[in-house]
Amino acid sequence: MISELRTFSAAARLGSFAAAADRVGLTQSAVSAQIRRLEQELGHALFERTGRSVTLSAAGRLSLGHAEDILALFDKMRDPAAEMVVHGRLRVGAISTTHTTILAPAVASLRADYPALTLHIVPGVSMGLMERLDAGELDAVIIVRPPFGLMPHLGWHPLARQNFVLVVPAHLAPGDWRQIIVGQPFIRYDRRSFGGRTVDRFLQAQGIVPNTAIETEEVHAILQMVACGMGVAIVPYILAVRAMPNIRVVPLGEHMILREIGVLTMLSWTSPALDALIAHLEQASPADALLSDVGDGERAP
Repeated sequence: MISELRTFSAAARLGSFAAAADRVGLTQSAVSAQIRRLEQELGHALFERTGRSVTLSAAGRLSLGHAEDILALFDKMRDPAAEMVVHGRLRVGAISTTHTTILAPAVASLRADYPALTLHIVPGVSMGLMERLDAGELDAVIIVRPPFGLMPHLGWHPLARQNFVLVVPAHLAPGDWRQIIVGQPFIRYDRRSFGGRTVDRFLQAQGIVPNTAIETEEVHAILQMVACGMGVAIVPYILAVRAMPNIRVVPLGEHMILREIGVLTMLSWTSPALDALIAHLEQASPADALLSDVGDGERAP
């Protein structure tokens, strides 16, 4: 019956018997047979079949949590010592701005402590990574905290707060940051990303309409374009201070635009490997990366 419960959980999470078959290593017909046996044993239908896709029935939704509780208990009973062993493979999504600032040092220390653990790092924007986590394609995602409430089945583990600054070519004459944004080509942080939406809301609140020349989700590319004299941009300070030469940082006066970086996980699934990853990410995260050493002046990174 444990095999049937595992298949049921996979089909419920992935939304199709074909995907569940790939996950559990069975043929699609074997998956269908296991689900039928489980439904017969329980006395009610677990899924509503609609063409090639399946959705949980009302009874199936109630049964899923119980099934996954049983599976978790069984795994603990099978090998109590395994609860303390960190091994296997983790699929981790991460926005590009965390790859060098948080993820790389965390993975280095994690692999040093647990060489039997392997990781598959998947890049992306916050919303896309959230969707892949919810679909069961990723075990954890490192993203910007969404500007909306999280669903109750998701867990948020904060890592760091970061604020934004204006970055300009080093040769640009000093001036008021508002006038600089209006008077120069603006390289915009992609508004499809949560960070880009934060910048956009700030500009709207200030009544500033920038002369947008380029829009991209890749912050490192934005910094390179600014260094080449192509325009100005608003980016996270922690990335600006690590940038290449030919860039100058301009604080946004008394205004503090913040984003929170954290790890998003499914509350229904945990493991020693996932716990270890989160612990190492917390250790590798700098204290709140805020603009405490610049004040109201300008500086070169």
